[in-house]
Amino acid sequence: MFLTLPYLILRRLRARRQQIHEEVRYEPPPRQYRESNNNINRRQFLRRRRRRRIFPVRINLSEIDEHDIKERYRLNSDAIMSLYDLIKKDLISTTKRSNAVPGIVKLLCALHYFTSGSLQSTVAEAGGITQSTFSRALSEVISAILKLSDQFIKFPGDAAGLQLIKHGFQGIDGFPNVLGAVGCTHIAISPPSEMEQMYRNKKHYHSINVQIICDADMRILDVVSQFPGSTHDSSVLKQSGIQERFEEGEFSGWLLGDAGYGVKPWLLTPFDNPLTESEVHYNISHSATYSVVERTIDVLKSRFRCLDNPNGVLLYNPEKVSKIILVCCIIHNIAVVRNIEVDLALDLRPPIKDESTEDDTMEGTEERDKVVEEYFSG
Repeated sequence: MFLTLPYLILRRLRARRQQIHEEVRYEPPPRQYRESNNNINRRQFLRRRRRRRIFPVRINLSEIDEHDIKERYRLNSDAIMSLYDLIKKDLISTTKRSNAVPGIVKLLCALHYFTSGSLQSTVAEAGGITQSTFSRALSEVISAILKLSDQFIKFPGDAAGLQLIKHGFQGIDGFPNVLGAVGCTHIAISPPSEMEQMYRNKKHYHSINVQIICDADMRILDVVSQFPGSTHDSSVLKQSGIQERFEEGEFSGWLLGDAGYGVKPWLLTPFDNPLTESEVHYNISHSATYSVVERTIDVLKSRFRCLDNPNGVLLYNPEKVSKIILVCCIIHNIAVVRNIEVDLALDLRPPIKDESTEDDTMEGTEERDKVVEEYFSG
């Protein structure tokens, strides 16, 4: 009976036996070294000529079992190769060296970092590259995937697509005319020293407050990822482009928000103190429907542990962390479209719930009352 070795251990064993050597053919030293009595220079020359360059064995997707691929990268091999086809032109190395890092290796190492939240040195070793090479490759992959944001994170541009979203939400618990559920989550970071207090949230750790809008299938439709942790959820929404789009009438439908937001004609929130049976029914349906954004956030953080690592925080500047968050959301949508599931992590940070700091608008209250009367009375 044979024991199955973890892939990383197997690669380390192979690397010891199959190191790639770039042999240097011996050439006699130049005449000035042969005739010179400077033995130190002569020894230095010979040492340089005899030095061998050693390259570790790099990661190879075809050598990994499909189950291990899903465990490590949270995608299957088809999804990885499809993503690579979309960005490979931006990952091709411009160096003329014979041992340049292939684009697929850069992508695999970046995916491993996103999903594991491990140290750069650990991910680089697993991929068969140096830490400095991985650092450069990570920036290349982030820049390449960000170019896909308009393709993978967006509201449908046609009425039929918007209607499908409404049908999806109504199928959860009968709540009609919903185009998205909006919620916020905090991603822990190491803050810039000059703005440390700005990034400290109400749970007393430093973070970026990320706003996410999703559909009933947990596909992310909109992301805002640049506000520091001290920013209130309602302030993030107010300063985001999505509020302007709804207020200008671009969409015919509602967003669902939790009690941290004030009710608006296009943003429906639960009743703080429901007084009638109809209002109770509304709150129950609202809670069941709204919970999809909470599940989406849990799945996102479980798929990409760099966003919620119990052993540390993202050690980049806020601008780069914002880009990493958006990249993870893009890859999350690719996984959702391909029905690639992930087990929920049991050690996620508890969510931070904001209390409402803005009053309900009269128009929003009237709209909510109409919804209760038309859909939830009786």
